[in-house]
Amino acid sequence: MISGAVATLTFTLTLTFVLTFVLTLVLTLVLAAAPSHPSASFPQDRNADVYRLNLPEDIIVRTYQTAAVQNVLAAVNPKIFFGYWSVCADGKGFGYGYTYPSLDGHEIGDALLRLGRVDVVKANLDYVRSFQRPDGSLPIAVLPDMAGKPIGDGAHIATVAANGGLYEHWVPGNPLRALADPTYIQNADDIFRMTLDLAWLKKQLPSVNRSADHLATLTDARGAVSGAGYYVERPARIEYDGVAQCHAVDAFRRAAALNRAAGNEAAAAAAKYEALAERIRRHFTDRFWIEAKGQFAEYDNPARGLISSHGLTDTDWAAIALDVAAPAQAAVLWPKLKAEKGFYFGGMPTGIATRPDTYEDWEFTHGDRHDLAAMGRVWYLDAEARARMGDAEGLLRGIRRVCEEGAGNDGYWRERYQPDGGGGVKAAGPNTYCEYPANLIRIVQRFLLGVDMELDGSIVLAPAATEDWWRRGFGQRLEWRGRSLRYEMKDGGITGTYDGDGPQELGVRLPPSGAARAAVRAAINGRPAVARSENGLAFITLPAASKSRPCRFEMGREAGAGTAGTTEQRRTGGRRPQELEILSGDACRAI
Repeated sequence: MISGAVATLTFTLTLTFVLTFVLTLVLTLVLAAAPSHPSASFPQDRNADVYRLNLPEDIIVRTYQTAAVQNVLAAVNPKIFFGYWSVCADGKGFGYGYTYPSLDGHEIGDALLRLGRVDVVKANLDYVRSFQRPDGSLPIAVLPDMAGKPIGDGAHIATVAANGGLYEHWVPGNPLRALADPTYIQNADDIFRMTLDLAWLKKQLPSVNRSADHLATLTDARGAVSGAGYYVERPARIEYDGVAQCHAVDAFRRAAALNRAAGNEAAAAAAKYEALAERIRRHFTDRFWIEAKGQFAEYDNPARGLISSHGLTDTDWAAIALDVAAPAQAAVLWPKLKAEKGFYFGGMPTGIATRPDTYEDWEFTHGDRHDLAAMGRVWYLDAEARARMGDAEGLLRGIRRVCEEGAGNDGYWRERYQPDGGGGVKAAGPNTYCEYPANLIRIVQRFLLGVDMELDGSIVLAPAATEDWWRRGFGQRLEWRGRSLRYEMKDGGITGTYDGDGPQELGVRLPPSGAARAAVRAAINGRPAVARSENGLAFITLPAASKSRPCRFEMGREAGAGTAGTTEQRRTGGRRPQELEILSGDACRAI
């Protein structure tokens, strides 16, 4: 009887333990499966969905992850409001709860889109739109606790509007006047390219067009865009910054494309913005080009004329990066830009001018020379120009240097890197500033890997990769609009898988072949497929496929056309690239 009672008790305890364990396990799974707030800080749950960015250089892989997790995603703070992010990873630099929609807002917003945080970026755009005035003007900063108060330095003061928006700079000359409109248009364009949400676009378009129309008020009959320094304040670049001219062309081109994407009812607006873009482009290429020097003027001063005495400048980078320079001008300018080392203070990319020591006192309306420095915003133009011109080595060199800087500073970057007068560099500004890490993400995705989301729904992969990278292999997994693409580019070809609820047009830029007019071979699910050629890209249409049975594809040059290795060798041969783990988002994502 005692043994029976013991046995019964043992069974009861065992059953109780099992039930408790099962219930705990079920509860844990339910909580893990429950959706977190979309703007929550980047989770560290290693059981979350993991995607991989495969690159042959470990420092880029590791630093890219640090830029994403420790910087850009760490700056997102739903405690302020859903859609808020700081310009500094610590959430405090440049003011707790402050928003800087001009430039910083676009750089970080674009990086967040690349990290899958579409909902956050959309909400941020809604917030910024709430500060748009009837004339279309937008603030360069939103400082809620400074509403109605003076702000500035010494005798140089501006007043924050009653809504908390700063619409006029305190630096004399009011620089940055032309900055808010292009960055707002860029953000709307980037969101639509990621989502293809036509209903969203049509809702946003009136506000986007108001911003474009406000930018048009800064453009005179010649096509000159006023506003002083586009993204610099010291020097003030009064009154026509060359960088502003190029960004205005880009902004009007984007506004026109968005209006065309919205349908026939917006065709008149599209034509208007296309005409403005062309007027500004023509004026810039005629007025700013210095034939004797083979470069563009840095800016146009109403009293002193064209200023081009500081060597090559970021205006030159912008002219090529944003496809504003005429082909003949680019042919003359590019060899100089490509080889010029004066932009890199202590090797850090990229300074605003190659001869910063030649600026004169009259060029500064405020007491310091803070912007005579290497900055992430100039590096982005540098990288875009190198990608456009096919300079993969130069592009990688800049990426490596930025990665080294972050790796050597506990995974953070400063706001500015100023020349120290002895050939080196001194860091300045907040230590957790997000401009460099945000642009690292953008540059790796947009230019190194060449990922471009087109307005027609196609996705283009046009990497600016070296021969060594093509030999060793590189790739990633992308997810956008519920679709997934995993690919590897190696030995002149590409292999991969796709799953999604509809057909997907994929364009790929393959490396140059050793044979003239070499044909492109393609296969989908093991069967030959037709690849069409357009503007140097090879396009195939991938069929809809489920996640459990994704379609498999490959493209490459015909045998004997200079493409090394068989398909199987491209899949498995050589060193395995380093891998980067990331967590999923809800758009095109690859960290």
